[in-house]
Amino acid sequence: MQTLRRIAAVLTFPAIAYLGAACERDTPTEARPGGMALTVSGDLTDALSTDLGQSYQVVLSCTDGHSVILWVGSAMLTGLAADVAAINASDTGVSCTLDSTALDPSSQTTAWTVYDYNPSNHALAPRNAPHKMPATTTGTTTTFDFLPGKFTALLTTTDRSLTGDLSTKTLMDVISLRGPATTFMTQHGGGDCVGNLPATVRFYFVSPSASGSTPGTPPAGFYTQFWWSNPVNLPLTAGNQDGMITVRVNDQTQWSDWNGKPATDPDVSEAFEKAIHNVQTVGLSFGGLCFFETGVTAVYPSTPPPDEVFSSNFSETP
Repeated sequence: MQTLRRIAAVLTFPAIAYLGAACERDTPTEARPGGMALTVSGDLTDALSTDLGQSYQVVLSCTDGHSVILWVGSAMLTGLAADVAAINASDTGVSCTLDSTALDPSSQTTAWTVYDYNPSNHALAPRNAPHKMPATTTGTTTTFDFLPGKFTALLTTTDRSLTGDLSTKTLMDVISLRGPATTFMTQHGGGDCVGNLPATVRFYFVSPSASGSTPGTPPAGFYTQFWWSNPVNLPLTAGNQDGMITVRVNDQTQWSDWNGKPATDPDVSEAFEKAIHNVQTVGLSFGGLCFFETGVTAVYPSTPPPDEVFSSNFSETP
């Protein structure tokens, strides 16, 4: 594993304000209001001089409780570092970290993985060990438990049969919840930009090759690597409910990026088209109507009950 070294940089998201389900303006889907101070963790001098075939797991986490994860090669890691370095001149109030870790190919899996926010609620942690109660998949159905006190942010896969060129695909997920929860909530006011209700689940995908300079102060190429279905979502309102969400991947009216720009916006439409042809990760994101990946937790009665179980039957059709 690479020895970590901290390189300071700064990131400002001045446009990061409010997002509603039918919002037409340029507002964020992933991040919270305010700017961000970004720190790159990792010995980039060593990392970038290693085998060009090496892969790195990159986690971008912010103190507002938002975090994303992706896998990149050395060239993309170089570009991401340059992106960060190019915008490190702003005075901001929210701190972030960008951690890069060299991946052992034998440790990588295409299985569905559920990610929770860690106890600080600032970074994602995968449930990748038996004692962490990971997601389990049988056929096309994946289930996991909503753990008490945990905010679940993502359920995703890198399975090559479900990623790559999705430009002609329609995503569909038949979702069910079973258990004693009375309702569900998000955090950081992500429900309606003020409170933590309603909680929702929606589609999400990552395409590291789809960097584009998103206009703003400052621009940041990585905004267009992350896309959320917008407004398509399923509200999570009761411990026992069933629902379905579906969206055409190439329908630009149904997606928005990290910075809240709809794929129809000429500033990001080209990057979106590249993204849907080069999907690395696909799945579900848990948040609210305002912020899409702030995580969701089940609200249980006062007596500790069995865990609420979330079930996802995810499919793609031409």
